[in-house]
Amino acid sequence: MKFWHFDRNIQIRLALHFVTTMAVMSVTPYLIVFFSKQLGTFVTGLMFMGVMAANIVGSFAGGYAADKIGRKKVIVCSEAGVTLGFACVALVNSPWLQLPYVTFCLFLLIHLCIGAVGPAYQALIIDASHPDNRRSIFTVSYWLNNLAIAIGGLAGAFLFQSHHFFLFLGVATSTGLSLGITILFIEETYRPMKCTPALPSREEKKQRLSFLRDILGSYKIVLKHRWFVWFAIANLLIISVEEQLTNVIGIRLVREIPVPQPFVSFLDWSVDGMNLLGLLKTENTLLVVCLTVLVSSLLKACKERTMLLSGLFLFFFGYAVISFSSSPVVLLLAMFFATLGEVMHIPVKQALLANMVPDHARSTYMAVYSLLSILGASSAGVFILLSGWVPPVVITGVFVGMGMICLLLFSTITKRSPKEMQSPAAEVRTDENATA
Repeated sequence: MKFWHFDRNIQIRLALHFVTTMAVMSVTPYLIVFFSKQLGTFVTGLMFMGVMAANIVGSFAGGYAADKIGRKKVIVCSEAGVTLGFACVALVNSPWLQLPYVTFCLFLLIHLCIGAVGPAYQALIIDASHPDNRRSIFTVSYWLNNLAIAIGGLAGAFLFQSHHFFLFLGVATSTGLSLGITILFIEETYRPMKCTPALPSREEKKQRLSFLRDILGSYKIVLKHRWFVWFAIANLLIISVEEQLTNVIGIRLVREIPVPQPFVSFLDWSVDGMNLLGLLKTENTLLVVCLTVLVSSLLKACKERTMLLSGLFLFFFGYAVISFSSSPVVLLLAMFFATLGEVMHIPVKQALLANMVPDHARSTYMAVYSLLSILGASSAGVFILLSGWVPPVVITGVFVGMGMICLLLFSTITKRSPKEMQSPAAEVRTDENATA
């Protein structure tokens, strides 16, 4: 995958992302349980909604700012906020002090900064890459991200309950290290044009009053980019189905297999619903780590459109089977096909996204993309409510319908040439030139 041939900024960013993701994932999956034990499930649910809102606000603000002042400034400010936030979280969750509501306020700050830095990170990677190597870059990024999640999640599973203070300190330290290296070694990849002259005080005041209108106008332009909006909606459908493994599907497995049953008839090994859910999650993570490089090498000569659509078909087919089957062997086999599809489509999808967004508004586009991704993850609550009223076969039908819509959207998008998928502003300029 030619990691050492990537731009220096990309090499550093991928390495830092691996370290920080590994640290963050040692605490993030266990925070809901951590807060629910201290404050109850209702308060924890409200806190979760607040944190998600902070992430969305941060994403919009960071996406706008990174296109106005540059990527590096947003990254530095955001990582400084995350570092300070986790250091304070460790302090108020130490052996000497327990302040859950203060912790919640700190996590609002942390996720505001995490939301802000996401679009800037993505835009920096796109800035420093070119169409020919983006598929390789996103393949490496995807592999490293999943490896970091696996290592961090495993460490947290054994250490969080009794050593969360040290894990919080570890996250603060790793983010602080990332901050220092970013300041010293990562170069700015985007310098906005400064063409606005100095304004009189009255005009300057008017400009400040129109700041919010400017932000909304930037995102309005993004929403006029039809192909990008279709792309983001299709990605929302993918994330929405994937998130159901630990929600609707997990609830169904635990309900339908409350007591251990034989895994296969000829083995003296029994599993219940919770065990199966853990096995499916573990299989998914291990297959991603093991198959990403292999699949990328074997299918290197395959057309990107074919690889994307085939991967999506396998992904939705696998999750459709998982959504109704209770056979351990069938579930594990279906997860294999779903993960194979995931490994096939994600790098191609990310490269297609990178080639679609215009240079001058990459962070703004990434902010909208992140928002729809968050909405996809948040759909778990809707599916949980729906599963209480309808049989599993209806959920399976919904998954199949979402898969068909997603395939139709991507099939339509990938038929277009890069020029056809340009931003609305470019389309307007093209029309004006034609009229002239």
